[in-house]
Amino acid sequence: MKKIFKLLICVLIVSCSSDDGGNSPIVGGPSNPNPNPSTPDYLQDQVNFPIGNTVSAAELASSSATNTAFKEVLLNDYNSITAGNDMKMYNMYMGPNSYDWSDGDAIVAYAKDNDLRVHGHTLLWHPEYAIPNWLENFSGTDAEFETLIKDYIQAAVAHFADALDDDGNPIVQSWDVVNEGYDGGALRSTLFQQRIGDDYIAKAFQWAREADPDVKLFYNDYNIAGTPAKRAAILNMVSEFQNNGTPIDGIGMQMHLNHDWPTSDLPLAIQEIANTGLLVHVSELDVKVNYADDLTELTAERAALQSDQYQRVSYYYKTIVPTNQQFGITVWGVRDVDSWLYDNGTEWPLMYDADFEPKPAYDGFKDGLNGTNVP
Repeated sequence: MKKIFKLLICVLIVSCSSDDGGNSPIVGGPSNPNPNPSTPDYLQDQVNFPIGNTVSAAELASSSATNTAFKEVLLNDYNSITAGNDMKMYNMYMGPNSYDWSDGDAIVAYAKDNDLRVHGHTLLWHPEYAIPNWLENFSGTDAEFETLIKDYIQAAVAHFADALDDDGNPIVQSWDVVNEGYDGGALRSTLFQQRIGDDYIAKAFQWAREADPDVKLFYNDYNIAGTPAKRAAILNMVSEFQNNGTPIDGIGMQMHLNHDWPTSDLPLAIQEIANTGLLVHVSELDVKVNYADDLTELTAERAALQSDQYQRVSYYYKTIVPTNQQFGITVWGVRDVDSWLYDNGTEWPLMYDADFEPKPAYDGFKDGLNGTNVP
């Protein structure tokens, strides 16, 4: 019945959803579909660590055919969620001592109803569009600016710390405290760095810990795998934190990869991050297949290479990261058409096609979760 229901949903999506027009599946379908519906065969059933995806309050609230199908996939395959944008500063910090928690609260409520973990993303991020205009243009002193940032971090962390499941456990179990603070091997010049100082990252972690003594605090960045100089700078920062008592619990490796990059540096990067002894989170996984713009459609050959890269990530994560440091793997989106990389249909970076059918990447990722490396 589940398979019949899924087919009906797909028909509704194709016939009724305007955002799916012209995006029929090119390649896809699991090579070994589960022959016994009573036997768990979803991603979250393969491992003991969480498997996550990104959500928005709007799609969780929607009862459209597309979002109904999305939520079915979400609850089948995933047991952790991260807000793509709804829990970022620009969506919650309205002014001094003025906050709008509504979208985040809706996501947390959905997580509570469906027994999901929430990873908070993110307290500080540098792009101008990610900072409220009133704060970007704040004309007060640097000391006053620092107080505004401290107030926001502590208000956000404390607010979501109050959300508990029926057993009294926190639903928001973790936060990306600072996102993308490094540019290559150097500290990135950002509004926060300019107005607070080079130690703004350490201060942000300290403020978050003061607001909640138990929530897990992460530093999150891209190209940790693939850019050794950047990884070395982040590892140096983490070492300083550990030596001077600055609170930090984990490192988020975003993993926005290409089908053929990185290769040999991928297991090395995971190993070096794991060597810190901190929690390791593959926090924003997707795999581009058309970064050189040499395709006009997703070919079977390129889909197979993408599958291999997904498999490498899940295999190396499972086999390299010690069990007590496995915070989980979060994929950055469900369908290609909803990816931030979609680029008007010229990129296909995720594990499901427009009709919510698994692509070969789904099987590759699952094989890696089960401890099988790429041949």
